[in-house]
This record gives sequence, C-alpha cells and structure tokens, in this order.
Amino acid sequence: MHHSLRLIAVLGLLLPLAAQADTRVDARAPLGAGGRVEVSNIAGKVSVRGWDRNEVQLSGSMADGLQLKQDKSANRVRWEVVYPRGRSNGGATLELRVPRAVEVQLGTVSADIEVADVDVRRLQATAVSGGIVAAGRSAETALSSVSGSVRSQVQTPRLDLRAVSGRIQAGGASGEVAAETVSGSIRVDAGRVQRLSAEAVSGSVEVAASGLAPGGKVSLQTVSGAITLALPRTVSAQLAVKTFSGGIQSDAGQVEKPRYGPGRSLDTRLGGGDGDISINAHSGSVRVELGGR
Repeated sequence: MHHSLRLIAVLGLLLPLAAQADTRVDARAPLGAGGRVEVSNIAGKVSVRGWDRNEVQLSGSMADGLQLKQDKSANRVRWEVVYPRGRSNGGATLELRVPRAVEVQLGTVSADIEVADVDVRRLQATAVSGGIVAAGRSAETALSSVSGSVRSQVQTPRLDLRAVSGRIQAGGASGEVAAETVSGSIRVDAGRVQRLSAEAVSGSVEVAASGLAPGGKVSLQTVSGAITLALPRTVSAQLAVKTFSGGIQSDAGQVEKPRYGPGRSLDTRLGGGDGDISINAHSGSVRVELGGR
C-alpha cells in the first residue's frame, strides 16, 4: 500500500513536468523571389538563415501553452506565436529559413533577433527590449530596438538603424546610412556613402567612411556626446562644424571662437568641395580625422 501511495505521489510530481514539455515547431510554405515572410514572437529568440530553396521554413520549439498561428497567401507568409492571455511559462526559440530576394519582417518584444547568411530584398526587424544582430546581404535594411542594442554587418546600400537606450553598431553598409539613438552610443564604419546621418542625444557618435560620393552629404549631431568623424584625405566636401561648449579638433581648417559668448566653429573646403559635411555638438567635443584610406 505504501508503494502504491509513493508511486501515485511520484506520478503526481511528474505529470506537471510532462505538461510543461516544449512543443516542436515545423512549418513550411512555398515562397519565391519577391514574396514576403513575417514572424512575430514575444519572448525567447528568433534566428534567420538563408537557403536556396523556393520555400520558407519555421522550426524550433515553443513553451507549453503557446500556439503558432499561420496566415498565408500566394506571395506572403505570416507566422505569429500566440501567448495565453495574462501569463506565460516561457517563450519560443525559432529558426526561420528564407530564400533569396524575398522580404523578411520580424517583430519581437523581449526576444532577441539574430540574422545571418541571408541575401534578401528587404530586411526589417523590430524589438522592444530584445537585442538585434544582423549579417548577410539585403537591398534595404531597417533595424530598431527600444532598450536593446542593434548591431549590423549587413552588406546593404540602404541602412536605417534606430534605438532609444540601446547601442548602435554598424559595418559593411554603403550608399544611404542613417542611425539614431537617444541615450545609446553610435558607431558606424561604412563604405562609400551618398547620404550618412547619425544622431544621438546623450551618447557618443563615431563614424568612419571609405569615401563620399560626388554631392554626398554627411550629417552628425549630438547634445551631450562626443563626435568623431574619419574620412579619407581625398574627400571632396564643404566641412562645417559647430559646438556650444565642446572643443573642436580637425586635420583641416581653422577653429574659430567668438570674442564674446560660448561656442566654436570650423568652416573649410576639403578638396573640390563637392559634398556637404555638417557636424553639430552642443556640449560634446568634435574630432575630424582625414586619413590616407
């Protein structure tokens, strides 16, 4: 009798554990070039990889009680992890496989997003408190997180990065690049750019570019953070720098200080003066480096 009671007690402990077992995810749908795939998940992680098949695949696992909702048409597939109202014992760890030349749209709350080895037409990823790490190729890239960091090594001619308190890092972009954060820092190492803008409130801004296209524009701005810009010595642009209380160091031009009142400024022509470089810092310092690359 005692053995039976003990067995019942053990089973009583094991049954809740069995009920909490993860649910496997394995969903597929055909999708060709020009199509769009969307994944929405609150907690856990979303990873994305490219492959050469004309279909998308979502695999991984979900905590007990979560459901996968699928909505698809001829050229669009959407998967959403549905959480029980009011509570959840866990999240979902998902891996998405995508073909070439499609649009990828990802949305999470606290789940991290990681993208690698893709070659897509458009990559868009948005998180609230999750971090975003992305690499591969995309004709257009937009990544944003509120309190998470954003790191991009995507080879892309159009890059838009946004954060509120998270740090932004980018390398490999060219063409049009935009980065914006409030209290985080920004670090961008770009190729040849046509338009490059970086704006932070209390964070620092570090930007380097291998070249500036004819008529190209660079605009950098902070309130209390420092700004560093590194460009090749052969760059052709009009350079204008202004600070309110911070100092200015530049490899070209003469720093001017008004006889009365605060502020420093620098206005000079680099090379033929084809493009425009504008730098504004309120209380932060500014450094302009013209290297040999």
